[in-house]
Amino acid sequence: MPDDSYKGLPRIYGITVEYISHVDAQVDEESLTTFYRAYQEVTPLTLGELWAIPIMLRLILIENLRRIITRLEQDKKERDLANK
Repeated sequence: MPDDSYKGLPRIYGITVEYISHVDAQVDEESLTTFYRAYQEVTPLTLGELWAIPIMLRLILIENLRRIITRLEQDKKERDLANK
């Protein structure tokens, strides 16, 4: 189970964040299947959670892109400031 930082969020959200982090956002069918099967050996996912995997993947990848863009914007501001 994902750590307590996902408390109050759907379990599948935390699991999917951990997967994306584990594969460094390089999603492929084999790693995805292996990850979720391994998780289910410990704690089975509900049918609703299984159905939610694709949308959670999209959501978390979009959040990941937002974090990257924010970091790039901050780096650019700092470079511009240093160049002045």
